[in-house]
Amino acid sequence: MTPSGAATHGYFCWNRGSKKATSNTAGDEDDDLRCCIQRVVCWNRPAKKLHPHRPVLEFDDQLHCLGFLLNSIKGAAAYIGDAVSLFLNLVNNLRLPSDEIRGEILFMLYKLSLLNATPWDNICDNDNVDLSAVGKSLLQLSLEVLLKTQNDAVRLNCIALLLALAKKEAFDILLLGDLSLIKSVEEEESSQTDDVPLNASIIVLFADAVKGSLLSTNLEVQTGTLDLIFHFLSSDANICVVLQTLIDENVADYVFEVLRLSGNNDPLVISSIQVLSLLATSEEMFKEKLAIGFSTLLPVLHYVTEIPFHPVQSQVLRLVWICIANCSGILSLSQEEQIACTLTLILRRNDSGELGMCSETFALVCSILIEIMRSPSAHDIQKLPSLIEEASKHAISSTLPHAYDSAFLVPHSLRLLKEALIFCLEGNTDKISVKKDLEDSVIEICGTYLLHWLETAVVDGNDDETLGEILQIFHIILSSTCHNKQLKFAEMLASSSWFSLSFGFMGLFPTDHVKSVVYLITSSIVDKILGCKYGETIRDAYVYLPSDPTELVYLLGQCSSEDFNLASCQCAILVILYACSFYNERLVADSQLLSSVEQYILLNGGKFPYEIAGSVMLTLLVHLYAFVRGISFGCTIQHSPEAERTLFHVMACKEWDLLFIRVHPIALKWLFQKVELLEPLSFQMLNFCRTFCEDRTVVLLNSSQLVDIKMVAELVFSGETSLSSLLVSLLNQIIKDGTEDEVFSVVNVIAEILVISPCSSSHFTSSGVIDAVGSIYCSPYSSRIKTVCSLLIFNILYSASALTVYWEDEWLALTMKLLEYFNSSLDYTSSDQEQKILIGIFCLILHHSASKEACAKGPSLLQYNQETDFGGFMILILQLMFFSLRSLHAILDPSIDWQEFLQHSDNTQFFSVVGIPCHDLCRLMHFGPYPVKLIASQCLLELLTRISDQRSYLNAELRCSAQYMKSIIAVIEGLVLSQDSRVAENCGSCLSMILGWEKFGSQENMVGRESKWSRLIMEEFAVALTAPGLTSKSFSNQQKIASNIAVSLLKLSQVPEWLTSLFDSSLISGVVGNLSARNVTADIVKLFSELMTKKYLTQEHIVSLHNLFQVCRRQVYEGSCSKSELSEQKAEETVARSPDEVCALLFGIVLNQRTASCTLQMEQQNLLREIDLFFQESSQGE
Repeated sequence: MTPSGAATHGYFCWNRGSKKATSNTAGDEDDDLRCCIQRVVCWNRPAKKLHPHRPVLEFDDQLHCLGFLLNSIKGAAAYIGDAVSLFLNLVNNLRLPSDEIRGEILFMLYKLSLLNATPWDNICDNDNVDLSAVGKSLLQLSLEVLLKTQNDAVRLNCIALLLALAKKEAFDILLLGDLSLIKSVEEEESSQTDDVPLNASIIVLFADAVKGSLLSTNLEVQTGTLDLIFHFLSSDANICVVLQTLIDENVADYVFEVLRLSGNNDPLVISSIQVLSLLATSEEMFKEKLAIGFSTLLPVLHYVTEIPFHPVQSQVLRLVWICIANCSGILSLSQEEQIACTLTLILRRNDSGELGMCSETFALVCSILIEIMRSPSAHDIQKLPSLIEEASKHAISSTLPHAYDSAFLVPHSLRLLKEALIFCLEGNTDKISVKKDLEDSVIEICGTYLLHWLETAVVDGNDDETLGEILQIFHIILSSTCHNKQLKFAEMLASSSWFSLSFGFMGLFPTDHVKSVVYLITSSIVDKILGCKYGETIRDAYVYLPSDPTELVYLLGQCSSEDFNLASCQCAILVILYACSFYNERLVADSQLLSSVEQYILLNGGKFPYEIAGSVMLTLLVHLYAFVRGISFGCTIQHSPEAERTLFHVMACKEWDLLFIRVHPIALKWLFQKVELLEPLSFQMLNFCRTFCEDRTVVLLNSSQLVDIKMVAELVFSGETSLSSLLVSLLNQIIKDGTEDEVFSVVNVIAEILVISPCSSSHFTSSGVIDAVGSIYCSPYSSRIKTVCSLLIFNILYSASALTVYWEDEWLALTMKLLEYFNSSLDYTSSDQEQKILIGIFCLILHHSASKEACAKGPSLLQYNQETDFGGFMILILQLMFFSLRSLHAILDPSIDWQEFLQHSDNTQFFSVVGIPCHDLCRLMHFGPYPVKLIASQCLLELLTRISDQRSYLNAELRCSAQYMKSIIAVIEGLVLSQDSRVAENCGSCLSMILGWEKFGSQENMVGRESKWSRLIMEEFAVALTAPGLTSKSFSNQQKIASNIAVSLLKLSQVPEWLTSLFDSSLISGVVGNLSARNVTADIVKLFSELMTKKYLTQEHIVSLHNLFQVCRRQVYEGSCSKSELSEQKAEETVARSPDEVCALLFGIVLNQRTASCTLQMEQQNLLREIDLFFQESSQGE
């Protein structure tokens, strides 16, 4: 700070005395300076000795001159003979009433102080000078000047002088708290009339003096005043006394006002914050002032956080932290949110590298956020959870991965994360649900950064403080979050080699604290992954548990019959070893583990202390032994037959529960492979079936805790256990001796297994499930059981292949039982669910009987023909007829007169097989909804195909009337243009087939020749062939239908005249020109072959088609060579749970029958075959 003000004009007053002074040489200047100094020293007497005739103005001029010389000449202090006397006289003259003179004196004193010409600079030469008295006088007089003046120049000189002398420690003794050090001064010169000590009065004077300067509009004065306050507060004085006085005198309020009006002027902000930071060291006295001025700090906080490494960034944050920690109630929600937002921004920019920060700043940011979360109103801040989520993530990611460089910061970021987790779990249910994302974020951070740190800690040996903080966070998650999150987090830890890591921690940090925390976490993990409070055994015995896994296994192999502590340790060890088995962790070698478990069995024989539930521990021992034996299966590890027999005997004699604990699949598989355990396991499976039927939801949802139906289904599907045989044997046993509920539970479990794994049906059929289920239909069980049995049989038939459903005696017997049961309970007006499932079973039996792999003989099903309209059964009846037609064709085709289905009678007709006459099918096609139309048209096509084949084979005449055929053709033609392509395709095939009956001698084809519908279809077809868009899928379907009808019409002995006029030369030229190699199909080629046969094609047409078909054939060959053969995708395995699903699955089979012969490869083969035929016929014509 450079003093100015009153002294400035004095520099020119010196020139008023002699104009020649400006041209003097350097030697003359030295003489002038010496003379001037002497005159000023002479003039500079105490004010009371000034002669009246010597005007004060003259003295003022001399001071101006001296000030100018001291300020402009280097080493001016050397020309002062008695600097101390000059200094003392100047101090004494501060009592003069002139503000200008005081300003000049202050400037002179300031220059002397800079020139080291003060009594404090030459202490050795000033033994007779009382420095304390001089300092007291100077300080008091200077502060009085500062207090009284309104001139900023005087203030500036005064502040500069006080700062310069304060740096020389000239006033420290006056501010010391030990009054004995200034006692002598006070006794001699104290003019105090009250009991206030001298140093306290000076401090009060100082407080009053700086207030005016703080309110000055001059920034330099304000900054200097703040620096002066800062220096006084930074001295060796009794800081408590100084702080108390300044705070009581409201200096802090003035500083806050300066800060408020600073406009973020950086020097002013820095000086203000430094002063406030020193005042804040007295928290109790200052917190009230800080609370009042806190709103002023918020814009300053935002300002300093925008600047990297701002000098007072940490001081501002500390002030904010003090206020929040001591006066949190005075902050509004918006202020707390604003602070959290600003601090989150700091952490974000620090994490991205955009804005660095010092360690103290980082620690304060974390501390402030922690205090905000602890405030009573924190749960009411809407945006706080999202801000804390981001802040904690950035804090962890910027420190934990760089733990070596940020060792001091890691504990702060971890404490922030821990408080964020606690904040999530506090408050009412509504507030906790709002903080769900924050909770999930904390858990995610634990699973990434914290767990990774733990993995490196074992290798690098990081500090145990960080380990303790992390484990505390883990414990909170495992003990205080919701059950699902606890389970998920425990699974995550366990699957990350937790058990191996935990022993690494205890070996790396061999302290009781680390051991207790590690075992506490382990017990919590075990509680979640095993259930049944198995972790309690670890919490009870952790004091005695060793920290080395080798010692653990050694303790397990000891006899503990008379040592409760050892028995408790062994139970805990069994729990830990079994928990490890689920995550492929090996604390010791497999052979060593098996040896220790066998030794435990031999020495203790399944005996557990009375304080521990024996059945619970026996269950765990059984599973652990089964797991160890399972993993050693096929290896060279030897086992003890005696230990195996001992355990099997204990399992047969004592109580244990397969469902009570989470089971490893390897252990379960090994148990169900042992024939010796079939009896105890049958009892366990019966309990499982009961539990599943009582509360199947619980068993399915808690699959990580218990044996669930999915695990059982996987074991059955593997075929490596006797589980399917066990369940069938159990079913046979309870059918004889059990209750109806038990029968239902076992059948229900078998049915559910097939739902989960349909391919398991072969294992059950080979185990005799068909005979077992068939006996249920002969017993007086309720429809509930029989419905489940029907679904079971349907799913077996649906998922099994024809080879599996071989027509052995058991299937024949079951079919007859189902028919008897169906006939005895059939009600034509009923919509009973069970009857629908039975019809579905009959459909599948017929479907399998039509397979080429099935036996050549099969049962015939008798069914009454009935014009039914009970909607629920309609589709099933049609499906039954469809499968019956296909089955009859495969089995009894020569002995059936298919033309019976073309007869019409008003009387009720009786067929020897399941069937619906053609005219009734046409009614269903015309009036029925889409599914009925589709299946009825499929049945009609199947019937007409059988009639055509039989007439062709027997060369038989058609036995129906012309009127009958007209009605059928009318319905078929109307549906050829159906929007559903599958219905249209079926009807088109039927029409083509009827038109082709002329070659058998039928005289009814004039119906087709005269049909206006056929003409309309052909005209639409002709227009479509000449229009663009031949590659569309919809056109391809229409093209196939219409081209087949056109071919059938062209093959008639008498081609309709309208067809000849339609396919004239111009139309054919347009069609040929519109074709390309991409849209040629086998049906189009076949149509042109027939047109060529009937002489509709010119030679030009034939040449163009030759060229086109050559290109088409080449593309087919190239495509076949270039494309890799597509792997055949396995059809999705599905099963039925209800009659509606039965109907849907059968519907899918019907559709698959249509598409089975329409693969791309077959279409290409048909195309190539038709092209070759066209070439052959064209060459013959030539």
